[in-house]
Amino acid sequence: MSGAIQALTMPKWGIEMTEGTVNAWTAREGQVVARGEPLLEVETDKIVNTVESPFAGTLRRILAQVGEAYPVGALIGVLAEPSVSEAEVAEFIAGFKGASVSFEPDAQVPAESGPASAPAAASDQRVSPVAARLAESLGIDITKVTGTGRNGRVMKEDVEAFAARAAPAEANPVTRVRMSASRAVIARRLLESKQSIPHYRLQREVLAGPLMARREQLKAAGTRVSLNDLLVRACALALVKHPAVNAQLAGEEILQYAHADIAIAVATPSGLITPIVRGADLLGVEAIAARSAELIARARAGTLAREDIAGGTFTVSNLGMYGIDSFDAIINPPQVAILAAGAVRESLRVQAGAAVVASVMTLTLSADHRVVDGAVAAQFLASVAERLEKPSDL
Repeated sequence: MSGAIQALTMPKWGIEMTEGTVNAWTAREGQVVARGEPLLEVETDKIVNTVESPFAGTLRRILAQVGEAYPVGALIGVLAEPSVSEAEVAEFIAGFKGASVSFEPDAQVPAESGPASAPAAASDQRVSPVAARLAESLGIDITKVTGTGRNGRVMKEDVEAFAARAAPAEANPVTRVRMSASRAVIARRLLESKQSIPHYRLQREVLAGPLMARREQLKAAGTRVSLNDLLVRACALALVKHPAVNAQLAGEEILQYAHADIAIAVATPSGLITPIVRGADLLGVEAIAARSAELIARARAGTLAREDIAGGTFTVSNLGMYGIDSFDAIINPPQVAILAAGAVRESLRVQAGAAVVASVMTLTLSADHRVVDGAVAAQFLASVAERLEKPSDL
């Protein structure tokens, strides 16, 4: 009966992935599936991945529940030939020890009983990993919770119901919203960035009048671009001039790149996503505008691929459209710098001894002091300002 029963395990996309959340099953139990046919959708690292069947067969068991997170290598389903009995399938599930099947060549990892942070009861197969973590965070004895899942398995909803019954009446009702997988990744990476990277910041106010005029000039010529597109173009040209800023830090090595792969910060319902305009220094502003618009639309639709967000040598974050004058941005590792752009606003300035009202914009550069010295960062910011205040070649 070798090969008659096959395990479906939580796949691994990328070396940092430790677990995935099941968004939806597109196949149902009892369905005959072909090799390469979509089975389910798994949310990881800000994107939703489609899991395809690595072989043909009948989907006999769906073990992973929608909305639950499972560690890489966990058994999430079973494929078997029609001749295999239900008892044999159940015996296979009960005796499953590790993952021998993966959906990518480099994704084979041993299965784990649950995350290291889960309490001892989480290793019990009748407690879902998410339920165990939630019980620990709420200070609930998981052994006192009655499970309503398959074979009495304790699910997240069981823990929430137990907590609601045990809690005293609240004068102010509260809604508990579980972090999505993408939001959890964002939270973890921001925390790691702030804790491990020695940030420092430089701020510079630039005259935005010439930049606004350049945008109107391009618009009149039939090229629709945003201020952010012009900002990306200016940064791209400055980055190739200052390779120390156009870099990544890998251990004790500094990787300096010949071309500017600029990540643009995009706000989406699931959190901040930074798709990358690759080779921005090689693109005209019209091409940058078209590529940025495409990436932003796909980010908000949730259809970005992993290669759209992986890497990047620098990030531009613009909150000017929300009326924010200036702000500090957190570096996106392994990059070593990020530029925050505020809104264009009117400001009173002194020019040639006279007070005038001018359109200005504040730029704030956050840099990693392990890689970028203050003088280097100042020179880079000056180059960006010069490009924006004399934007004829943007």
